[in-house]
Parts: sequence; C-alpha cells; structure tokens
Amino acid sequence: MDEMSRDIMNPFPWYKRMRSENPVYYDPEYRLVNVFRYTDVKETLGNFNKFSSQFGKAFNPAGGPISESIINLDPPKHTKLRNIVSRAFTPRTIEKMAPQIREIAESLLNAKKGHEVDIIKEFTSPLPITVIATMLGIPLKDMDMFKKWSDTIVGGSETSFTNFPKTIEDMKGYFQKLMIEKEKNPDESLVYSVLNAEVDGEKLTMMESLGFFILLLVAGNETTTNLLSNALLTFSENPGTYEAMRDDSKLIPQALEEVLRYRSPVQSIYRVARDDTDLSGVPIRKGSIMVPWIGSANRDESIFEDADKFIIGRKENRHIAFGEGIHYCLGAPLARLEAKIAMEYMTENFGSYEILRNRKMIPQESTIVYGFKELWVKLN
Repeated sequence: MDEMSRDIMNPFPWYKRMRSENPVYYDPEYRLVNVFRYTDVKETLGNFNKFSSQFGKAFNPAGGPISESIINLDPPKHTKLRNIVSRAFTPRTIEKMAPQIREIAESLLNAKKGHEVDIIKEFTSPLPITVIATMLGIPLKDMDMFKKWSDTIVGGSETSFTNFPKTIEDMKGYFQKLMIEKEKNPDESLVYSVLNAEVDGEKLTMMESLGFFILLLVAGNETTTNLLSNALLTFSENPGTYEAMRDDSKLIPQALEEVLRYRSPVQSIYRVARDDTDLSGVPIRKGSIMVPWIGSANRDESIFEDADKFIIGRKENRHIAFGEGIHYCLGAPLARLEAKIAMEYMTENFGSYEILRNRKMIPQESTIVYGFKELWVKLN
C-alpha cells in the first residue's frame, strides 16, 4: 500500500500506520504536508502565528466568499468577524432553539415506526438544514438545493470539483438576493442580524457576509448530519449502547462526545505555513499547504487509552473534533444540542433500530468529512 492509500469507509488503520511511520509526511504528488499525531495536529490548528488559515487564497488567489469567510482568516480580521457573528450563537440563543429542534425531529420521524428508511434522507440531513434555514430566515422549500450545494462543496469526487465554481456562483446569487430582500424588509432572521451587526462602527462587507452564510449552511449541515449518522452506525456496532441511553438519557451527551472522537465528522482541514519552520523535527518550507488530520489525532493511542475502542464513559475525552484555538467551531453548541435532542427523541420513541446490512452504505466521497450519503435503518 502506498503512503497515501486511504479507505474512505475505514481510514483508521492508515492513520495508525502514518502516526507510527510518517507522522509528518510530505506527499509529492499533491504537494501537501500531512500531519497525523495529536500534538502536531493541535499545533497546526491552533498556532496561527506559524500556520495561517488563509489557505483559500493558496488555491484561489483571486479570492471569493469562501476565502473571505471566518474559517479562512487570521487575526485581526478573524477577530473582528467572529465578534460580529458570534452574537448569533450565544448559549442563551442556542438553548432557546431546543423546543423548535424537538418539534422538527418529531415531524421527521413521527410516522416512521416499523419502517425501513434511509436515515440520512429522512432525518439526519433535513434536521440540521431545517434548523439552519429557520435561523437564516430562508424558505424551507429550498432545502434540497441547499443539500446539493453542501454536498458539492465538501465532496471529493470528480463531479464535485467540476461543479464547484458554478455552485459558489449560484450560492452567491441566492444570498445576495436574500440580503437585499432582508434590508428592504427587516426581520429577526440571522441574515438581517449579521448584516446590521457592528464592531467599533464596522459592519461586514458583502463578500464577508456571503462567506459566513455559505460557511454556516455547509458546516451547520454537514457536521450534525455526519455526527448523527456516525452515531447510529457506532451504537449499532457496540451492543447495549443504545439500550443504555434509552434507560438513562443522561448518557446521551457523553456517548455523542465519544462519537465525535471515534468517528469525527470533520476528518481534515487545511493550513498554510507562514514561514520556514518545523514540526516534530521535520522541516517545513514557507507556503507549504498543511493537512492536519483531525480524524487521526482523535485516535492517537498516546493520548487516548484504547483509542480504537468506542467507550461510552470515556474519562478525559480531549478530542478536537470541533477544532482548536481561535477557530474552534462557532456552531459546536448548536451541533451538540441538535444531536442530543435527536437521540433523546429516538430513544424515547424507538425501542431499537437496525442498520440494514443488505442495503449498501454509501459513504461521503471526501477526505474532509466522514459520513454517509445513504444509510438504511429499520426503526423498531
């Protein structure tokens, strides 16, 4: 097996081998520096003085809404943008959404008892998209279009790469119209709030606003969708887990934290070396594009005891599934709340469920996210 052979469904043996043999590995074919160990991944993600988040410009020097979104910026601009948009993600604001999230979960699964369903299509995908659409103040009829856009942006297939430029243009056009409409007709939507929020008298530019809305749509959808589908697969592989949560709902949050570690929804991200530097003694040249593998870091046996085992009551679960440092995921509390409410609803209403192994599990064709396009389940 060559150095960069990675099984999308089961990359974990490859991660383990790379942590042992090539923990900081330069791939000459793709010209990427791959980082596999927990401490090195944390350093790459968290030290913005050494590793810049402005990797979007490395791929697209002309810039655009993705390059201008907060995930692709460093301080001081990142600080300004995060201060503006974080006002929509306060703990109080997120917690107020709980009844609505519960209502959405119920509406999606209420008539599914005893049925065989593609749980992605019927539940884990529409739940977060509906929540994000509601937050943004956009029509629910556009959900299928949002999902298609989101899949293209995170997808790793040739079709995704081909469709990427048009998808970005379509999203720009959609949100530009939406922003103009909200300026004319103010409401309590997140779009209107972000457009009018100020820090030291400054508002977001049009491109910065576009970048944030596109990022929110994609990240807010993919993270929760993949967390929930990964949880259902993981619980089914570990008999007794679902039953334990059904008997004691207080176990649900820690079970989900272990899923975040064990099958991280986001497996990798990008950074760029600001200057000539090194990582664990390996020289890295200025401008090198870095790939810190979050999915590998969260399986690092030097940090997590029995790292390849799912342990519902794991102590000191220091996973970095939501990132590290100033770029720690702004929407993490929302993703956790959505997943918690979804699992509470399932364990209260379904005695058990079964992954249908006679149906094909179709994984996401991506090295960035880990999850499924299709996962068939029987709800008992």
